Amino acid sequence: MKIYERLLKKEKAAEKAGLGKESSRGEVLSFSASDSLATVECSNPIFEEGDFVEIMRFRGAKLLGTVIDGGGLLTIKLYKGGELEPDEQVELREAEFLAAIDLQLNILKRAEAGQLMGYQKQAYESIFDMAARFGKREAEPSNYMDVKGNWELDESQRKVLRRILGLDDGELLLVVGPPGTGKTRVIAKAALELAESGEKVLIASHTNRAVDNAVELLPLDFTLRVGRPEKVHVHVRPYLLSYKARQALGEKLKEVEEEIRRLRKEKAKLLEYLRERKDSLKQHPYLRSILTPWDKFRRQLEDLGRRIAELAERRAKMIQEESIELLLKARIVGSTLIKSNLPPLESFRFDTVLIDESSQASLSLALLGMIKARKWVLIGDHKQLPPIFRTVRVGEEEVCELLSAFNRLVLLQGEEKALWLRTHYRCNPAIIGFLSRHVYGGRIEPHPSCSRIKLGIRARGILDPDKPATFVHVDGIECAREGSRLNEAEAAVAVELARELVKLGVNRENIGVITPYRAQRGLLQEKLGEGFEVSTVDAFQGREKDVIIFSAVATAPQSIRFVEDERRLNVAFSRARKKLIVIANVSAQWVGLMRKYIEYTRSMNSYFSRSVFAAK
Repeated sequence: MKIYERLLKKEKAAEKAGLGKESSRGEVLSFSASDSLATVECSNPIFEEGDFVEIMRFRGAKLLGTVIDGGGLLTIKLYKGGELEPDEQVELREAEFLAAIDLQLNILKRAEAGQLMGYQKQAYESIFDMAARFGKREAEPSNYMDVKGNWELDESQRKVLRRILGLDDGELLLVVGPPGTGKTRVIAKAALELAESGEKVLIASHTNRAVDNAVELLPLDFTLRVGRPEKVHVHVRPYLLSYKARQALGEKLKEVEEEIRRLRKEKAKLLEYLRERKDSLKQHPYLRSILTPWDKFRRQLEDLGRRIAELAERRAKMIQEESIELLLKARIVGSTLIKSNLPPLESFRFDTVLIDESSQASLSLALLGMIKARKWVLIGDHKQLPPIFRTVRVGEEEVCELLSAFNRLVLLQGEEKALWLRTHYRCNPAIIGFLSRHVYGGRIEPHPSCSRIKLGIRARGILDPDKPATFVHVDGIECAREGSRLNEAEAAVAVELARELVKLGVNRENIGVITPYRAQRGLLQEKLGEGFEVSTVDAFQGREKDVIIFSAVATAPQSIRFVEDERRLNVAFSRARKKLIVIANVSAQWVGLMRKYIEYTRSMNSYFSRSVFAAK
């Protein structure tokens, strides 16, 4: 654990050394020491509910807090001690990553000091000491229809659902959810069944997207989403805690905020008037006896400041009390793993936590979710990319794999400890069939409906919709740029194919152009311009598009080892629903999954060669 703690501290140091964090100047309107609640008026309203901020005081120590209500008038719950003073000028900076690291270090310190008790101690021992109790009992749900009543769960989904419902306190369930096997559908169904049986359920992940996908399927009346509005999908915003709190408070909140704004304007006018009088005195000192009834103005300013502070404190308490009331009533709450340990969720406990994409969650990050409940479900895919640590060098990815909570359990306890979702619904069979055979050992099968998933265009050759999995050989060479790699010949072909797809009627939004390297991403973005989504493979995990154009870039041995990591290629290939176009140099020394894919496309008559000159 000491080695892991050192890694977290290195990550924290790397974050502190970074620049360009969002910041905003503000003025403290009120501070309630009893509740550690502050109201700050911001000149640049960039922070929203759920943000973790560092408060830079111009006198005194830095403070940390969570934004309870965002906008121009921020309500902030201070995280650790400290006080603010009315009228104090402060600077606010985004600090979520630092908060994430601090929370993880804190839980590890508590574990080392023997301060974790009960289910929290069991959660820690489950993933760090390999002492997990795996649930084996099954319980029948009310029915096997999905939460919308539109789809009947398949056999593997049913088994996972029964096992989740059968969990006893202190038990863990591992679920392997390969791409397109309906894990979100199962998560939502399990959460609903548990909630209707009287449990309080937390749906969590390290990403907002994964949480949103499950939450938007669930009933609005008893499901809450805690998070930053602009990071939450538009369809999920009615579930937001801040949205529901404002709706519940209605006119009462509007009246208080309007009165604060009115008094602030009055104070600003008075200050401006005083500045003008001071300027007049500088120019005409002989008018001092006429223009200086300062006590009167001072009393007016003090009265306005007092009234503003009282209203701001009242507003903060209204929002906090309503938020707590909503959380008490909610049966299902969706949150990122970090947000689940910050106000207003820090003191709430749940019966069951469902952690999605847990293969990408580090040991301590997953633990933050597990300590919130007494039963734990980890859903992940150890065949996709593990957690990303910026201070772990290229070539040390196996270290990251064992630092993944899900992967560690699967690899060290054995795959037989996990349940598998086995039927695939998302990709054309030619795409998922290759991955099932060469990555998942034949454990997943495409649903019959997958055969209808293909592009609705008329084209021949590379873009032929009847050739869903294609390979394009380009005789390009990788080049180094700013610590990364690019391949101009491959970029030229990728750009040509993307533009040709648009001409044939494919919407730009349905095309993803991905690559393992930042430099190649930059080159592709520059050449394609606006409208196309271009990304690195690692950043695109969890996403999908109708068409994926993958530029491998690599031709040198070390780069090939990086690109041909089975998990990286699995992520890249499985993002495509209808058409996968892989661009690479076949002459490079491919020996793993890429070599198998080249042979596969040759057997399917979907291997092509494109000269650089033709691409231009």
